[in-house]
Amino acid sequence: MDDQAMTEQRSKQAYRLAIKHYSQVWLKNWRTNIPTLLFPGVGTILIFYVPPLIIARLLSNYQGKQLPALAELAPYLLAFGGAWMLGEVFWRIGIHFDIIGSTRGVRQLHNQALRYLLEKDLAFFHNNFAGSLTKKTTGYATRYIDASDTLLYNISPSIIPMIFISYVLWHFSPWLVVILISMVVLTVILILPLLRRRRKLVNVREISSNKVTGHVADIYSNIDAVRAFSHEEFEQKNHRNLVEDLVYKIKRSWNYQNLRVDIVIAPLFAITNILGLVMSVHIARTTGANIATVFVTFAYYVGFTRFMWEFNGIYRRLETAFSDAAQFTELLLVQPQITDVKSPLDFKVTQGAIDFQKVDFHYQDNEHQELFEDFNLSIKPGEKIGLVGHSGGGKTTLTKLILRFMDIDSGQILIDGQDISKARQEDLRKFIAYVPQDPYMFHRSITDNIRYGKLDADRSDIKKAAKLSHSEEFVKHLPDTYDTLIGERGVKLSGGQRQRIAVARAMIKNAPILLLDEATSALDSESEKLIQDALWKLMEGRTTIVIAHRLSTIQKMDRILVLEDGKIAEEGSHKELLKKGGVYAGLWQHQSGGFLED
Repeated sequence: MDDQAMTEQRSKQAYRLAIKHYSQVWLKNWRTNIPTLLFPGVGTILIFYVPPLIIARLLSNYQGKQLPALAELAPYLLAFGGAWMLGEVFWRIGIHFDIIGSTRGVRQLHNQALRYLLEKDLAFFHNNFAGSLTKKTTGYATRYIDASDTLLYNISPSIIPMIFISYVLWHFSPWLVVILISMVVLTVILILPLLRRRRKLVNVREISSNKVTGHVADIYSNIDAVRAFSHEEFEQKNHRNLVEDLVYKIKRSWNYQNLRVDIVIAPLFAITNILGLVMSVHIARTTGANIATVFVTFAYYVGFTRFMWEFNGIYRRLETAFSDAAQFTELLLVQPQITDVKSPLDFKVTQGAIDFQKVDFHYQDNEHQELFEDFNLSIKPGEKIGLVGHSGGGKTTLTKLILRFMDIDSGQILIDGQDISKARQEDLRKFIAYVPQDPYMFHRSITDNIRYGKLDADRSDIKKAAKLSHSEEFVKHLPDTYDTLIGERGVKLSGGQRQRIAVARAMIKNAPILLLDEATSALDSESEKLIQDALWKLMEGRTTIVIAHRLSTIQKMDRILVLEDGKIAEEGSHKELLKKGGVYAGLWQHQSGGFLED
């Protein structure tokens, strides 16, 4: 199967999955959704199809007679107005139920969407635009309102009256119903192939739309780089190209609808109404029926064929809703690489011993080159390990394997003798505090960002962690101190300030295993010296792995490992490695500002 065929098959699967999810949500709220369908349908009958019967009765009673006085018209006027008002009441009841059902559905889909995506592994998020994912996630939920409104305002007011119309026309002549239904079926048969073709165009259009959204989000996320390199015009040019492509695909899908689909529907609509008029006149002539019969028959034919004319619009609205939702459900077809076993261990960490046993690992995008091959490493409970080496040697990867951000190809990683692949990811990470090189910050307050390490921490715990990490030194000068919002990804803080918050977060978590990936790289020398004292207090009694390019930060570690191409090239204490005169000694000699020996 070629790439195009696979893409089309994947698109169909996503489309069917979107319909399935929407249907499940709709059925889950059936107590509100069924009245949403019934009341507007009955209301439409009362407003548009009962009045012609009243008028027909009036015409029938006074055909060939003098026009009635106003008093004689009163019963007809009351019936006419009563049907209309009752129909309006039914519509308002239907809208009330629709508001309840739609908002419930949107709430369920919003929660469902986030739950689905949070089950994905990190590689999934690294390979997708954040802006595109946001658009797909919100579209998945909000398009449910469009689908629900189409049922309320278009399908229900068409389908239920069609049943009523068929019942009335059948009493005049079964042939009226046969012709009517035959023309509707013929219309559907003729335009379905065109609608399938248009769906492909809509899918292409939505892919282009997501590219525009993703590009804009990418610019906003990296606005500092855009400004620093003065690439505003470059980004605008790229944006214009993407927008031009989107506009072309929008025109293409809309023109296909107007020039192909509507051209088929328009003549069928006219032919059906002409047949209705001819048949009603013929029935009147052959059965001796009066003008009232002709009036009702033709009025009902026009009402029935309105569905033919609106079918394209109804399909288009549902198609747009499902296509947008399918942009999200297509993400669900990508199976996560990191999954929990069906029967996980009762995972507990009391000591913090870590063992790599014959571990093989390669990156997913480089299957032919293994980073770790038959890798073995044992870390004792409470041992403090420093990792150094050239970039690409596997230092950060090693910590991510412990966190199970990635899975190994073979072998085992054990913590306190427990295979981490047999534990729930949530349970595993609960016992590990991690400070990455680029600290992740939320557009929330200082308090919320520190508390992220321990959600039930109180204010005093937060302030204590801030003080130990020397975050309080700058927090107290912020406009709202601990309640200050720090911007998306912490852009309102300096790199060093973000790292101090990340360290405070790790401190408050109080986990038995601590992973520090260049945790002080963005600090100035004075701040680093202060935090080093805090980190040493944090490391007490904890198994710790510290990645550092600034070697002065790890010279007091129990053991230092030099990783080169996924292998342990050297290991020992700081003094032992200097005496060996190997890779570590060379790195130490070239380290500027790192000549602090005991």
